[in-house]
Amino acid sequence: MTGDAAAWDASTAFRELREQAPVQQVVLPGELVAWLITGAAQARQALADVRLAHDMRRLPDPRQGFGGRRYPDDIFSAEGRHLLNSDGTDHHRLRKVLAPLLSRQAAKRWKPFIAQICAELLDGMAQAARPDLVADYARPLAVRVTAAVLGIPAGAQKQLTRLTLETIRAVDPDHPAVRRQRTELFGLWARIIGHKRRQPADDLLTRLTDAHSQGHLTAEELVTVAWGLFSGGISPTTTLIASAAIEIMRSPDLRHALRDEATAARLTEELLRITSPFPVSVWRFALDDVPLGTTVIPQGSVVLVALAAANHDSAAFPEPDTARLNRHRGGHLAFGLGPHYCPGAPLARLQATDALAALFDRFPDLRLPTAETELRRQGVLIERSYQHVPVCTGSMATQVTR
Repeated sequence: MTGDAAAWDASTAFRELREQAPVQQVVLPGELVAWLITGAAQARQALADVRLAHDMRRLPDPRQGFGGRRYPDDIFSAEGRHLLNSDGTDHHRLRKVLAPLLSRQAAKRWKPFIAQICAELLDGMAQAARPDLVADYARPLAVRVTAAVLGIPAGAQKQLTRLTLETIRAVDPDHPAVRRQRTELFGLWARIIGHKRRQPADDLLTRLTDAHSQGHLTAEELVTVAWGLFSGGISPTTTLIASAAIEIMRSPDLRHALRDEATAARLTEELLRITSPFPVSVWRFALDDVPLGTTVIPQGSVVLVALAAANHDSAAFPEPDTARLNRHRGGHLAFGLGPHYCPGAPLARLQATDALAALFDRFPDLRLPTAETELRRQGVLIERSYQHVPVCTGSMATQVTR
């Protein structure tokens, strides 16, 4: 990636790389040499291969992996102990603690709450002179729902959101200001968890604190698992809702699918595939020589799976840029695959489906006021989200094409 990161066209870059070779070495920001997987078949194989570990500490040579350096988007691998940088029995132990409150059935209990928040936010958008789909709808919805599931006090949510987004978007993790943000962030988490110990409730933070008291989690895991759940709940869900809404505005015929619960759910699956809120998986590290197709990734290599590229591979998804409601449900890789499949997938699906249905029911003529090419993104690879998405909500809005 070169030039202006905010204007970088990841979809074009990934397509060109996949056409060259579905598995190849690339140089990433920070001059990190890594293997990038862009083909769907190879991505599925890589995501399920236990030899591609999330925990870089399992590499036999400390000079392998990141080699003691920090890189853009490395935070989920480098910070703490949580679901995204653990493997095997440790990973299973952490997921087991969370599973009862993140299941599909558990997600359904939040449906009335999601509907209430959507209605409040849409009322605000209707009154706003310049409504913004990210700032006024997608992000506050994701934050409030994730905070409610975790049990984060309302007074801490604004600061926690700011520090979380600043930290995961940091281009230079070693910059003094970024290090201060991380210290402030984890200090805030320590205070939130202390509050939860004093006032337990039916939420994920209480479950985590109980697990720590019973010896199932270390003190470090308690904090960083909570942080990982919050950041993983607010950022990709915000990106999904905003990106999916843009896709629907681009193809107005898709709005009809939102009128029925079953077709709306199928549309969400296609929008997950097309938009891929996490364009690239978190880092993996080759514990052994790993053959993928005709290529062998050498032991010790850093590996990234380009989920967005795999989800647009025409060999797996004919007409990959088109939303087709008759595709096989769940065939995409937006939530990953195998043991590390996103534990928050049921809640993210529910939020996106209900948020999009409410949005276009309230504003059936929703349009972008400017060309889509003027929308800017932030982040590098793993965190790649829109900065702002201004919209026109009224019937007199002028449709602008790309």
